[in-house]
Formats: sequence, C-alpha cells, structure tokens
Amino acid sequence: MFAKVLLRVKTKYYCFFYHYILAEILSLNKPVSASSNYEDYYPNAGHKLIYLVDGITNAPGKFHTYFEPYPWVTIDLEKYNIIRDVVMYNRADDHGRWLHSVEIRVGNYSVWSEMATCGTYPGPSETGAIITVECIPSRYGRYVTLKIVQLNYITDDWNARNVNNALVLEEVVVNGLYL
Repeated sequence: MFAKVLLRVKTKYYCFFYHYILAEILSLNKPVSASSNYEDYYPNAGHKLIYLVDGITNAPGKFHTYFEPYPWVTIDLEKYNIIRDVVMYNRADDHGRWLHSVEIRVGNYSVWSEMATCGTYPGPSETGAIITVECIPSRYGRYVTLKIVQLNYITDDWNARNVNNALVLEEVVVNGLYL
C-alpha cells in the first residue's frame, strides 16, 4: 500500500530538503516482540502479538501487554528502512486513557538505549483515537519500539493500580521507505 507523503531528508551538508514521495507501510505482518503478553496470563483473552501488525483496525482482537511499570513492544521490519511516521490505533473498547507517555524509537538494534528517538506522544489518549507520531527528521533503522516511559498516574481505575501500565493497541502502522 502506498501513500503520498512529504519526507524531510537531511543531506551530508546538514541542509534539509522536502520532497513528495510514495511511502509504504513497512510493518504489515512483521515479527513483534514485547515486554509481556496478556495472552500468556489469560490464554482465551484474544490478545495476540500478531494483532498489532495484521492490518485490521476494527477487529475484536488486539495487542495487550500485561500490567507492568514500563511496557514496550518492538516491531522487527526485517531490513533497514527510512521511517517517516508511526500511527497508533488506540483500543476502541474502553480504557483509552491508558495510552499515555509513549516514546517511539528507531534503531539498527532492538536495544532501547542504542535507538534514536522518533517522537513522543504525551497523552492521555481517548478511546478509539488514531495517533500519528512523525519522525522529524526521518529515522533509519530496522527496529521500531514503542514504550510507555512514565509510571501510571491513573488512580480511579482498578485495572491501572499500583502505578503499572498496560500497552493496549489495535494496530501500529510504520510508514516509510524500503531501502
């Protein structure tokens, strides 16, 4: 799938130019790893890792980590790419505000400290929201990681107790260019 996008490119002389190009969805059906998987604790819950990148945004199944301080998910794009933006489809059922303080990083390795920041989303989100985080400038790498980087501050929700977070998304779309 292609989309016409504006890409900001940095040259070796540290000047920027803008150019319209066709960006591709890089994340569709790619391998996913996470800090935890809710499905491991509740096997019939319908929360699988692959739901994060299956291209379906309105299905009952979704990606869901277990409750932990700083949950994360990494998408392996399987080769190096230029990353333009990351689109997060927040859960549409309930508890949309659980999505907050998300930092997105891109790198050649899946080690958080060795990745470059693409962008952040402060939140809290609304249920069913579609959030686009642009990488400015565009980033180069194979791995894209989304991580909640702040302890949970929600106090009126039993599920979100003890400062723990859960990363729950219906879909993540990474847009950019194959190299």
